[in-house]
Amino acid sequence: MERASRTVTQVVRPVLRSVLHEALESETGGEVVVKSSTVSGRIFIVEQKVAWAVLNGPGVQNFSSVLIQRQLVSRDDVEQVMTECRKNGGNFCEVLVAWGLVPRDMLRDVLRGHMANHLQVLLSLQDAQALFVPQPRTYSSQLTFSLEELTLPVEQHSTHPPAEREVMPNVKQSLEETLKIEGAFAACLVDAKSGMCLGSQGGTATFNIETAAAANTEVVRAKLKAMTVLGIKDRIEDILITLGEQYHVIRPLAAREGLFFYVALSRATSNLAMARFRLAEIEKGLQLT
Repeated sequence: MERASRTVTQVVRPVLRSVLHEALESETGGEVVVKSSTVSGRIFIVEQKVAWAVLNGPGVQNFSSVLIQRQLVSRDDVEQVMTECRKNGGNFCEVLVAWGLVPRDMLRDVLRGHMANHLQVLLSLQDAQALFVPQPRTYSSQLTFSLEELTLPVEQHSTHPPAEREVMPNVKQSLEETLKIEGAFAACLVDAKSGMCLGSQGGTATFNIETAAAANTEVVRAKLKAMTVLGIKDRIEDILITLGEQYHVIRPLAAREGLFFYVALSRATSNLAMARFRLAEIEKGLQLT
C-alpha cells in the first residue's frame, strides 16, 4: 500500500468543504478525519463517493440504534448481522438487505438521512481540524452518496416524516423570538429521535448550538426512560441544566411529541423565571400544521 500523504487544515466551515471536495476528487479515496474540542468524526471516501460519515461524541446515536428505534430491525437481528459481518467480512447494510430484513431503497433512505445528520454537525464545527488521509480500500457495497445528496436542506430529506417538514416555515420565526429573550444567545428546535436540529439560531465561536443539541438529546431520552421505570405517567415541562456561566433549557413540545426547544442563556444577563415563561409563550405560538 502506498504511504499515505497527510494534509492538515485548520477548519472553518468553507475549508472543511474544500477538504471534502479534495477527498472526493481523489482517485485513491481515503478518509477525512475531523476533530474539535467537543466531538470528532470520520468520513470515508470510496470511488469518489461518501461511503460512511460518522460523528463521535456524547449522546450520538449509532446507525444500528436508529434502525432499532424505527422498528426496522430487532436488537437480535443486529447482533446476528454483526456476527455474520465479523465472520465473513461482509458489509453491514448489504447483509441486512441480503437477509431480507430491510428493503434496499428504504435502507438507502435511512442511511442517507443518518449520515446527513452527522455530516451537518461536522460541517458546523467552528474549532475543528481536518485531516485527509488518501488510502485505497475495498468496499463491498453500492450504498454510497455524493456530497450533494448528503447536504440537501433538511426539508428535502425524504427520511423525515411530512409532519416534521411542515413545521419548518414557522420554526425560523419562533427561534428568532426565542433569541429576543433576555440573555438568550442560541436556540434550536430538535428532533429527539435523531438529535438533528430542524432549525437553529445564534451561537458563538466556542458554542455550536447544533452540536450541543445533538449531545443533549440523550438527556431527554434518559429522563423519559427514568419516568417509565418509575411509573410516572406525566409529561416533561422543561429540563434545566445550570452551568457556571450559562443556563441550558430543554422544553419538549406539548403539541408535537418527539420535538423540543433547546435554549442557551447567559446567567449574568438572564432572568430564568422570565425566560421559562417566555419560552412557554413562544411554544404556544408555534404553528404545527
